[in-house]
Amino acid sequence: MKKIFLIIAIFLTITFPACVDLDLNPLSEGSSGNWYSTQQEIEMSVNDFYRTDFFSIDGMDWGDDVTIRNTTSMVQNGTMTAEHGTVANRWQNYYKGIARALRLLNNMDNARSMGVSQANITQYEGEAYFYLGYAYGMLAFHWGDAILDKTGMTLDQAYSISRSPKAEVLAYSYQCLDEAAKRLPNTYSGKQRATKGAALAFKARIALRNSDYETAAAAAKACMDLNVYKLHNNYRNLFTAAWSDEWIFFFRGDVTLKRYYWAAGDVLNSISRLAGGWGGQKAPSYELLCAYPCIDGKPIDESPLYNPKDIFENRDPRLAMTIVPFATAHNKSVLDGTYNPQDYVWLGYEYSPAPNRTTVMRASDGVQVSNTDSKARAEHASYTGLLFKKYIDNTFLDNGRQGAPTTYPMLRYGDVLLMYAEAMIELNQCTQEVLDLTVNKLRERAYAGTGIAYPRVLLGTQSAMRTVVRTERFIELAWEGHRYADLIRWKLAEKVYNRPSYFLRRAWSGSTSWNGNEASVSAEYRQLIQNWKDGNYPIGGVPPIDENGIADLSSMVDAGYIVVASERKFDATRDYLWPVPDADRLINSNLDQNPKW
Repeated sequence: MKKIFLIIAIFLTITFPACVDLDLNPLSEGSSGNWYSTQQEIEMSVNDFYRTDFFSIDGMDWGDDVTIRNTTSMVQNGTMTAEHGTVANRWQNYYKGIARALRLLNNMDNARSMGVSQANITQYEGEAYFYLGYAYGMLAFHWGDAILDKTGMTLDQAYSISRSPKAEVLAYSYQCLDEAAKRLPNTYSGKQRATKGAALAFKARIALRNSDYETAAAAAKACMDLNVYKLHNNYRNLFTAAWSDEWIFFFRGDVTLKRYYWAAGDVLNSISRLAGGWGGQKAPSYELLCAYPCIDGKPIDESPLYNPKDIFENRDPRLAMTIVPFATAHNKSVLDGTYNPQDYVWLGYEYSPAPNRTTVMRASDGVQVSNTDSKARAEHASYTGLLFKKYIDNTFLDNGRQGAPTTYPMLRYGDVLLMYAEAMIELNQCTQEVLDLTVNKLRERAYAGTGIAYPRVLLGTQSAMRTVVRTERFIELAWEGHRYADLIRWKLAEKVYNRPSYFLRRAWSGSTSWNGNEASVSAEYRQLIQNWKDGNYPIGGVPPIDENGIADLSSMVDAGYIVVASERKFDATRDYLWPVPDADRLINSNLDQNPKW
């Protein structure tokens, strides 16, 4: 086995203490100072690193690839504060993990005296350094300056220490990940845990997030040169596979323990209403829909192949692998009379969000049933008319719609390829060979089995290549939790998060649903039906796509195709860094605050 399987916590019932100090005692340790008295206790502490409390996953609603009903997140609407739970928990949990890692390193001489083998000690040290490198890298990204503890603080020191400059924190993060890479194996037999490749890949991610392109390029290439990882042979199947050589660092769901991650832990908000879900309460955004280029590799506002009346026609295959496809009123098969509902079955039912489709086919017996995935029958059908397909298959239905043993790939090889390409582009050292090793490999994988030749990216100007890689990250990594970090590090958050999010036109009369009688429904609903008939569903025309692959949808609002769902707000003079938690500053007057917080 070649990857890291994130180990379920040894003590699932243990929770984080509510105190506001740095909580230097590891969560699985006894209260006495004698915890590391056996090898078993050491291993229990090491194993307990591997959970999402210590390896934080950004919220689904942080990026612009997801639209969520009736809400925007704290990072999008300017409501983050120094007292916000996410801010406080991340800061405290990173330092809890750091304290544990340092304590582990400080007890290795004791481990030797107990007769623990050097091989095991080397592994424990590698995993401790691995976490130190990761945590300090995340602290540098979110907070800039941070408390830098390399040896293990006393409580008195914790209450008086000041933040160190970001450059020092980042340098120590790199140093720790290098130390981890020296000690960790390429692969494991049996349990899968932190590996050399994971240390190198996280170093690349941390460097890229902090605009250190030289370090990012070197680390990503070193990971590639291990020849341990490779792209999964099918993009769609990657996110429902039982195993993949593309996964580097991941969380695997477990039905027995009812441990689910990312989409698998919130599937009811994503699957169709007919399949028993809540029909796109967390739905693909229109910005994501518009980001997928056409099969000629050009964006939709440049390609002659784009058909605004059939949004899935001639598009990058990853669109229909990420978003559930449906036939529009102007789909070729609809127009020529060859439409087959079996071609659009999703989780047991024909999927059609058409506002005038009151019934659709149930696949099991071909019977027409009420179409609750349409505004024709349900007010809370998908608010964008779109549903996510990525991560989701019939496994969810088999498990009573409670979750599935799918994998959330926190770090995968496809991302490493994109990190290497981006770093080389920013260094102005990109070559055609680099593109063929990275972006073109991903496109080749996406088009495999379609019978369509993938649009090979040819070397161009630095700005043109930047557009390519930023668009590629948007679509390749859609709904994987990395979009917020990308927008922050590219300094695009101030643009994206000062635009609104969008829904379909409000399409509910409040009392009656579409029954063919236009007089019985609201004027807005009649307009929505007309938009469908005219081929302007869910958007109409061709929105402009900027140099970062992001659509400007304001004209769609002006034309009456979509409406503003909620306003977003981002202060560029403040919000690129997070505030130091107030609770920690209350107990340590030497902790300064980031600007304007």
